[in-house]
Amino acid sequence: SSLLAAASVVGFGGMFGMRSAAAAADDSVQDIINIAATAEAFAITHYHRALQSTTKAQFSAADKAYLQAGLLSEKAHFDFLVSKGAKPLFTTFFFPVGTFDNAKTFGTVTSIAETVFVGAYIAATYQFAVMNLPELSAISAQVAVVEGQHLALVRQIAGLFPNDIALAAPVFTQVSQAVPVVMPLLDGKKGALGDMETKSVDLPSDAEITKAAGKVALTTKLSAPFNTVIAPFSAAPASAATMAAGAATPAATKAP
Repeated sequence: SSLLAAASVVGFGGMFGMRSAAAAADDSVQDIINIAATAEAFAITHYHRALQSTTKAQFSAADKAYLQAGLLSEKAHFDFLVSKGAKPLFTTFFFPVGTFDNAKTFGTVTSIAETVFVGAYIAATYQFAVMNLPELSAISAQVAVVEGQHLALVRQIAGLFPNDIALAAPVFTQVSQAVPVVMPLLDGKKGALGDMETKSVDLPSDAEITKAAGKVALTTKLSAPFNTVIAPFSAAPASAATMAAGAATPAATKAP
């Protein structure tokens, strides 16, 4: 398809205009979590649409189970961010024409998106460390690992070698650099992948997500202490000892 041809010729580096991506002077914590929540909202919408009966792409039972688990993990990330005050910048998205026509095209486009997500969370990990917010840095690393798993699996769905890297690509130095890269997904304007669908797709409801996920369930939650209640972003982060003590308290609230 023309979409696959564009993906193979342009390559990830120029896929959505990465070379012209520009970051804000200094990302604030609120900037970072807002952008992350937007990315997670897109991922939820993307995986949910792939699982609909109207989608042309045909997936094996194993691939479908992965997509359902991927949907749930992106939802868990989104819920965690929102619970900490994140506000997604967009909840309606556009897709390149042909994205859902077959498994190869879907896997190829998704691998591009997941590379963006991994790169953004690596940048967030670094930025939070510079801000002396170690718990947030650790959580960002936890999410980056899961997005990396998604990347390998969607590459496999596309018929590509899944484990093709020794280190995740550090494609961004600041999270805000991801915004212009994926702007066609947000505004529907033609990008390096060609024409975008003219009809936008809304973030699905919790009920729609549950229905699409079926009987698949996540068996592993974020492990303590990094998913315990975090002090307000404006306050100094708790020490590792304090976080560990909180994790040992039965009344401690756990995030997804």
